[in-house]
Amino acid sequence: MSGSIGCTQMKYTGNEYFAHWLELQIDKSGLTYEQLSDRTGYSATSIDRWFSGKHLPKLPFLIGLCEVFAVAQERSPRQLVFESLMHCSEMVHAEYRWKRKMNVKQAEQK
Repeated sequence: MSGSIGCTQMKYTGNEYFAHWLELQIDKSGLTYEQLSDRTGYSATSIDRWFSGKHLPKLPFLIGLCEVFAVAQERSPRQLVFESLMHCSEMVHAEYRWKRKMNVKQAEQK
């Protein structure tokens, strides 16, 4: 999570927060999108949507991504799945807190 979300503003919102985590994983893995597509069997279009933050992968696809990242990074697939789910959870909670804070500020200004 390393500073992705600040107290006063969010650097990433919604799916972008998770997409940022995916970018970190592909950088750590040293894989290209094409290699990731080949190793997972997922279409390049789907992978592009996940990495651009347009969509979140469904759980079976997320597990498949984590398995490929884990092999490339010599890590436990289970640990990466857990980490990815924690990022999804943090993303949802952080966005909720940020929106709630913005609503309070708007109400105070009225």
